[in-house]
Amino acid sequence: MRYCFQCGRATGGTPLFCNFCGRSFDVRLCPRLHVNPRIAKTCSQCGSSDLSKPQPKVSLAWRVLGFLVRVLLGALLVCASLWVAVAVIEELLKRPEVQAGMVALGLLLVGLWFLWAMLPDWIRKIIRRLLEKKERRNER
Repeated sequence: MRYCFQCGRATGGTPLFCNFCGRSFDVRLCPRLHVNPRIAKTCSQCGSSDLSKPQPKVSLAWRVLGFLVRVLLGALLVCASLWVAVAVIEELLKRPEVQAGMVALGLLLVGLWFLWAMLPDWIRKIIRRLLEKKERRNER
């Protein structure tokens, strides 16, 4: 969605022009829709001098204000999410069945680390190489 600073309306999707006033968004476009900078007088690709009018520039103060609003709302959302997550975890840990499950998971992890430490070095190297090969294949 794009907001036109000329007419004050939003247009859905990612259009090249405002559907209401016909201004282009931050660029000048020729009739063949070649993208040119705002200060261009002629098209850099086809040479046409019939370029669209871009919407008015947004002042730096409004850009900074918009950025700060997004950052503050994002921080507020993260804090609220963490608060809810901590509250849920605290409530879950009060239940005995959840506590027993956590103890069981902890013992399982300790056992797995003990088994890993008991493996000979050559087996650990083979496992590491196999995992590294798998990661390289997944990156491609």
